[in-house]
Amino acid sequence: MRQKIGLWCFCLLMLLISVKGSAAEKHASFVFEQGESFADYLVRAERYITDNKVWLNEEDKPRELSAVMPFELLPDTKACAGRPNIGVLLSHGLSDSPFSMRDSALALQAACFQVRVILLPGHGTKAEDLLHVSRQDWRNTFRHAADQFAKEVDALYVGGFSTGGALATEYAWQNSDSVAGAVLFSPVFKVNSGIDWLAPWLALVKDWLDQDSSDDFAKYASIPLPAIAQVYKLSKEVRHLVLDNPKDVPVFIALSEDDQTVDSSVTEEVFKQGMIGLKSQMLVYSRDQVSANTDRIKVYNTDWPELKIFGLSHMAVHGNPNNPYYGESGEYRVCGWHRSDDALYQTCRSDQANWFGEKSDALLEKSPHAARVSWNPEFDSLMQSLKRFIEENVRAD
Repeated sequence: MRQKIGLWCFCLLMLLISVKGSAAEKHASFVFEQGESFADYLVRAERYITDNKVWLNEEDKPRELSAVMPFELLPDTKACAGRPNIGVLLSHGLSDSPFSMRDSALALQAACFQVRVILLPGHGTKAEDLLHVSRQDWRNTFRHAADQFAKEVDALYVGGFSTGGALATEYAWQNSDSVAGAVLFSPVFKVNSGIDWLAPWLALVKDWLDQDSSDDFAKYASIPLPAIAQVYKLSKEVRHLVLDNPKDVPVFIALSEDDQTVDSSVTEEVFKQGMIGLKSQMLVYSRDQVSANTDRIKVYNTDWPELKIFGLSHMAVHGNPNNPYYGESGEYRVCGWHRSDDALYQTCRSDQANWFGEKSDALLEKSPHAARVSWNPEFDSLMQSLKRFIEENVRAD
């Protein structure tokens, strides 16, 4: 009897895998095509998003479209005359959009760098479009965009946030002879969960853990399990790539030790053991450690009671306090932790004396309706450090 039950379960699992596999084969992801110009990519992206996006507010389509569109920023020709043409390619993370890279891109543009920000397949339209996307789609988009950009600039840096950081790292390691360096914000080399390995198995039989409607036009509220499984596999592959092949590629990392999305301790391990270049730098924001400097690692304490901030979140590290949407006085406050309790959620959104940070019991003791911080009070200092990193590496070359 047990054997029959086991056989039926196995057959059912294979059927589910087959059905999901067929659906994935029929899904056509929007990717950056090999050899495509960035201008042509932008035209296709606008058409694709317009045709497929679920709009939060039908009357605000131009703003919502602008938020999720890939984009390019060019340095000021007069102010930057005589400087080498340095390109920086950036990618957002899972569930996000190019809007999450806008603050960093603007700062890099002001520093006389040419910046391009791509849209990862499955993003910018609706969360359901992540159901059948693959990490190979993401890789192809990043690789094709980077290969094309490299032909147009004197030096190319690749970078990104979270999943985008993993993609940039992989590209840098596979093209270490041609890439000038990597710029990583809260890169994912391991998801911050002891059961992240279950994601690929759960994704075979279940699409969602939860599926919330979004009130944020710049990102999805929910992520389907198949996409989480792809991030798990990608982060594992990139982690092993770096640890098994230590290189002196110049790398700049900024992350929060209190990150609840990615495992910051694993990121530090990857940096110390695999990113061995003397020019590489890591900036660690920590609510517990005191500020300190070593040759390659700088620690900044982020216990700021005067600002009602207790630690930086995953998304806050590269956020500008002056961002009109996610910033300190921005119109959108990140309160998704309280979705199951509407009263707490509304209080979180409206309390002008609220606390901010990354979710923890200690933060919620300060305020039961605390919000997730989405900006870094030290943003300007971070961008100055990044500017020096890029300029010093270019001069060294």
